[in-house]
Amino acid sequence: MRTHIANVIDLELSCYPGGIFPADERQEIIEVGLTVVDLMSMRVLKTHCMPVIPTMSSISPFCTELTGWTEEALKKQGMPFEEAVRRLTEKYGSKNRLLVSDSAGDRKFVDWQCSMFGLSSPFGDDELNVSVLYSIAKGDFRNVKLEEKLEKVGLSFQGRPHRAADDSLNMARLLIELYKGKIEFGGFRQ
Repeated sequence: MRTHIANVIDLELSCYPGGIFPADERQEIIEVGLTVVDLMSMRVLKTHCMPVIPTMSSISPFCTELTGWTEEALKKQGMPFEEAVRRLTEKYGSKNRLLVSDSAGDRKFVDWQCSMFGLSSPFGDDELNVSVLYSIAKGDFRNVKLEEKLEKVGLSFQGRPHRAADDSLNMARLLIELYKGKIEFGGFRQ
């Protein structure tokens, strides 16, 4: 990590009920949510939504209901996956910044899709899973939704769940709240 700026990311993926895709389709990233956090002041600097045009799957009605994205909206507002990776790397310095997510799967999925497109990973070596941090801080090792984690630290979810930009913002808010020491770590204030 070469900077005090962190990138909090969340992904939305194409989806079908039960995770069963048509034989000629593959799950892919349809939205990258990014919230930039200053780790010195522990404040949110910016939240950004990068819708991605699907090329390996179509957007099912189930996916639209979950994420709010339609195939038409993604084609109109979205960018190619390669452009999203370029922006992460060049505009948001992702190789030199701490990557914060709430799942080990987000980075793996970006890296997998990059390999499918012949691209290098946009991320550096440093990563923090805010769900693991929450579990340690609260002693709660259940798999709970972001909304419940926020509630346990006295915050309410802002925006719409399963919109990557809103989810990344709320993960950043959780990170900041945990860092500020409003939650005790092992009986000691952080």
